[in-house]
Amino acid sequence: MTILKLALVASASILLTACANPGPMQLGSGPTYTPVFEPVALDLTNNKTGNVLFKETAVFMYLDDNRESALLGGGATFFITDTGAYLADWNTNTYKYSIEYQVSAKDIKSLSEFTVVRDYLPDSNLIRITDKKNQTVGFSVRNRVAAKQALISIMPPQ
Repeated sequence: MTILKLALVASASILLTACANPGPMQLGSGPTYTPVFEPVALDLTNNKTGNVLFKETAVFMYLDDNRESALLGGGATFFITDTGAYLADWNTNTYKYSIEYQVSAKDIKSLSEFTVVRDYLPDSNLIRITDKKNQTVGFSVRNRVAAKQALISIMPPQ
């Protein structure tokens, strides 16, 4: 009888624990890896007929290659559409993304890669976007090759 009770209690606790995990709306990255991300992202960028070509969460943004200038990160989502590149931050209270950085495809002047070397923490490999105003912004994207290819595909011919 005690084995049956123990099995019942164990089953109930496993069931309750599985149901207690936060859903995508409560995560810092929001619904990035759900089917609703693309329509939400395209609506946010006023691009009703486009496509999301690349997306990645937990991205940090750096200005001018400064290793201490990570402006936004953790739950931020970097995504590329056919009209530009964006960094959006998810608000778990309002369930909305806010755009923290954007550059239009026609304003991208060049792309490059850079490594932020740190003394203590792991180094960050950045994909850098330089716009026509010569502002360079780097993003710590894990899949740099895919991000770079998506950016090259939307850039105007040089």
